[in-house]
Amino acid sequence: MNSPTTNSPDVQGTARAFGYEWTTHGNLEKLYGQPRDVLDEFATFMIPDDFFAGQRVLDAGCGMGRWSWCALQKGSAEVQGFDLHAGIEMAKKLCAGDPCATFRNGSIFEPPFPPQSFDSVMSIGVIHHTGDTRRAFASLAGLVKPGGRLFVQVYRTRGAGMDRRMNALLRVTSRLPHKLLYGLCWTLVLCRRTPVLKWLVQLANRVALVVSHARRRSFDRNVADTFDWHCCPHRTYHTDDEVKRWFAEEGYTDVRLTNPNYGGGINVIGTAPQR
Repeated sequence: MNSPTTNSPDVQGTARAFGYEWTTHGNLEKLYGQPRDVLDEFATFMIPDDFFAGQRVLDAGCGMGRWSWCALQKGSAEVQGFDLHAGIEMAKKLCAGDPCATFRNGSIFEPPFPPQSFDSVMSIGVIHHTGDTRRAFASLAGLVKPGGRLFVQVYRTRGAGMDRRMNALLRVTSRLPHKLLYGLCWTLVLCRRTPVLKWLVQLANRVALVVSHARRRSFDRNVADTFDWHCCPHRTYHTDDEVKRWFAEEGYTDVRLTNPNYGGGINVIGTAPQR
């Protein structure tokens, strides 16, 4: 299979899907209620504080900029973010009061920065949607300065059968018009919060995850996460050992899971080699 390029139909389809998501749900208060809530979620990734404090940080695939905003709250000297879609306009608004933050359009496969530009690079919930997860990882690994650190989060496998069923469903949902898919996701989240109907949704989720839902999250956040789950042409799933092997293959050391108990996702950090 050929690796995707910035102008390939799938990459552009991904950009349009996530652009729709983050221009629709680009308001931090609607998603989280209070700023403290997004910081609490960010804390569950267990990224060390010194990854940010005084560092030049890149948020690769920044979306609406919520994790960039968190990086600023953690004391980053500079935060840059990039993404392919219009959601970066929401990131610019979110971080507009901080001169240390800048955002631009760009692809992970063709990053708009020279190699070894950043002390710290993070990419949270992004590279598994690119169509070539391993190549996307390598591209990010090359942006870290010698001795700097890279943090990535990708989806964890739920087993071959479940992964296969979820991707079969994705082939259908990712082709739907975004407004129709959004309406379906809104309805599914409403059903998940409705007595009796919620049991049907939970039963369906045992076959293939159809609704991303957590009781502690706002209604809008659950809709956004469900849309996120269904909208993109590509989604890959991984194991802890696989992701740690990527770091080793790029020469990274001190590779470890930051939160082994994080549900559904794999969070890994490593230190770039002294090239």
